[in-house]
Amino acid sequence: MRKPIDTSLQPYPVEILSHERVYDRHLKVDELLLRHGLFRGGMTPVISREVVGRGDAVCVVPYDPQRDEVVLAEQFRTSALLNGDRAWMTEVVAGLIEEGESLEDVARREMKEESGLDPVGPLIFINTIYATPGFCSERYHLFCAPVDASKAGGVHGLDDEAEDIRVYALPFAEAFARWEAGEIPNPPASFSLLWLALHREKLRRAWADPRGLRP
Repeated sequence: MRKPIDTSLQPYPVEILSHERVYDRHLKVDELLLRHGLFRGGMTPVISREVVGRGDAVCVVPYDPQRDEVVLAEQFRTSALLNGDRAWMTEVVAGLIEEGESLEDVARREMKEESGLDPVGPLIFINTIYATPGFCSERYHLFCAPVDASKAGGVHGLDDEAEDIRVYALPFAEAFARWEAGEIPNPPASFSLLWLALHREKLRRAWADPRGLRP
């Protein structure tokens, strides 16, 4: 059952005239008729907005501070194919949150399923971002996980979900150069690489002793 929308904490007035679920399969589509406050004062006319949702996701960038390598995954994406772009997209580990799971539970489960790796120390929360807030409610909860990248490789994923995920490790500098060249357009991977660019030297100093990474 959909929860009522709480507008009490919004900085400007929001008046919801109707809220209807118009599509309900793996993806959910809600249609809202609403009015909202304007920066210059007053309210908009009644507007119709459709919102696509499928639940939040957890994304993890596995990083080896000793080798200065990131572990990336490559898999087929139909949306890129539809746009005429390269359909095998470079990404970080990611998965949807199942009922009763904490964010860290999802991160560890997806790391095992999609990369075969386990964290060798505590997960670090990076941030929460929206995928495409203009029409989609999905949020990404991003983490960094310390790993032994020498163990990364092979093809992973769940057969019953038709997953075919190739995993490999790259020196951070090479991965970042690929992002700068436009070869990694995936939002969680892009955000994660930018975050690592800002924080990886601090992480490497803090994790200089591999024994310090152990939980």
